[in-house]
Amino acid sequence: MSKSTSPIPNGRLRPGGGGPRGLQLRLLLLVMLILALSWGLLLRWGPAFPFPAPTFNVKEAGAKGDGITDDTRVFLRVMRQAAATGRDTTVIVPPGTYLLALDEPLPLRSGVTLRGLGRPVLKFRAVTGARYGFEAVSIQGQRIRIDGVVINGGARLTRGIGIHSGSSDVAIVGSTIQDLNQPEEPRHPLSTTVVAGIMIYGDTVDIKILGCTLTEIAAREAAPVARGIMTWGEPGRTIARRVNISGNLISYISPREDADGIYFDQPPGSSPLSDSVISDNIIHHAAKRGIKISAPGVVVKNNRIVNPYSGNNRYLTTPKDALPQDMYAAISVYAGDVTVSGNIIGGSGSFYAAIEADVGAADGIVIENNVIEGGVGPPFPDSSGIRLDQIGGFRITGNAIAGAETPIRLSDNARGALASGAGTLTDNMAK
Repeated sequence: MSKSTSPIPNGRLRPGGGGPRGLQLRLLLLVMLILALSWGLLLRWGPAFPFPAPTFNVKEAGAKGDGITDDTRVFLRVMRQAAATGRDTTVIVPPGTYLLALDEPLPLRSGVTLRGLGRPVLKFRAVTGARYGFEAVSIQGQRIRIDGVVINGGARLTRGIGIHSGSSDVAIVGSTIQDLNQPEEPRHPLSTTVVAGIMIYGDTVDIKILGCTLTEIAAREAAPVARGIMTWGEPGRTIARRVNISGNLISYISPREDADGIYFDQPPGSSPLSDSVISDNIIHHAAKRGIKISAPGVVVKNNRIVNPYSGNNRYLTTPKDALPQDMYAAISVYAGDVTVSGNIIGGSGSFYAAIEADVGAADGIVIENNVIEGGVGPPFPDSSGIRLDQIGGFRITGNAIAGAETPIRLSDNARGALASGAGTLTDNMAK
């Protein structure tokens, strides 16, 4: 009997046998298993290993940055491309001076970071038919950042940066905003606009302004209003919430009629507490006030406010009741639930009141551990270190006051709150 291949028991074929088809089947199963495992790992661990965020470079896109060439079209194109990705992106601005049109605010949208290298200057000038403009940068959206740029309005822009309604998680860091003003033409539509380095609109939340310089921000119309940083009590919207303004240098905000370094506007109607912090800023040459708070729920702490004027803080127009002191106040409080703590106030000039509170029946006012230093020479007549007018509950404690004619001035209303136990006045030191 001749030898032959032994039959497979029970007449069954072995799966994936030794032939070519069996090898192909095993390889296919292995590839499918690897793909399934890879997909599972991607779903489970994908957020820890993101794809690199896209980056745009304005010079690579065609901007010159020579201070002569109009770079407006390139900037607008790049900003829109960055926003259109739908992902977090960075627009890089290399060193240089970029000439931009006054009537084309740069649109900064969700997920976009504008990052300067070597402090590039965005110089807004009349490169088109427009002689004046409203805003340099328009922010609208979430997760937006400006870092390390200089915005120069050439005295022809009324706003540096606008953080518009609905925006959140916005940071402006290490940047400069300078040289803003109203149009010289009285009939121009922008001639009565409030001038502001940074304007924060209503219904915004989680805004940070850190380590910036805001300077040369002025108004010049008949009833001039200028602000270094302003949160606006926009009608029908809540005041900006969880705003952190820290470590900034704010200077040369004018004129004397109504110019404040930092201003929280009065919110419309009932509004939640702002829950905001103003800390560790240096403010000088703010012609009317260093800081004005008309929104409840703000902490003002560890700021240095300098009044360098000495009879030379001029009004733009002649007022009916000229203030004889050099500045109205370093810090004015016009809302309840406000804490003013650890600030240093000084300089050669005089204040009507270095710190004042006039809040109606509101309470929750805390003024503690501030240092108010007087100027050279005798105290200016009718000057106060701390002045309380209409007020509910308050606590004034641990303040050191020098150089004011009246260290702590209390209205009859404040004296009544003190007598009733709604107010406390302890451990203050006057020289």
